Amino acid sequence: MKRVWSSLARPLAIARRVTGILLLIAGILGLLLPVLPGWSLIIPGVALLGRRDRLVRLSHLAMRYALRWMRRSRQPQLRSLGWRLTMEYGRTRRIVLPAIVATERAVARGN
Repeated sequence: MKRVWSSLARPLAIARRVTGILLLIAGILGLLLPVLPGWSLIIPGVALLGRRDRLVRLSHLAMRYALRWMRRSRQPQLRSLGWRLTMEYGRTRRIVLPAIVATERAVARGN
């Protein structure tokens, strides 16, 4: 039985990663487009990939750098938008992070 599981582990890991990336991309599109729900797709995507996944960490850093660039802009409108978005990003992270952690634990228990 253990041999069968070990032969299935690699394809399941690949399917999990692909599904996580697709959910993450669809969630980001959902944040930009009013048709798709954004956070309801990002949370399971991050949970499937894991918070320590390179893609998740790089996207978080890219968001932080973009917000920092906006806050330091010379245009007052862009600068004020950067501050508002930074506050919203922090608030949303505080709300969403516990849901991501709970979903990661539920996925880990399922394995």
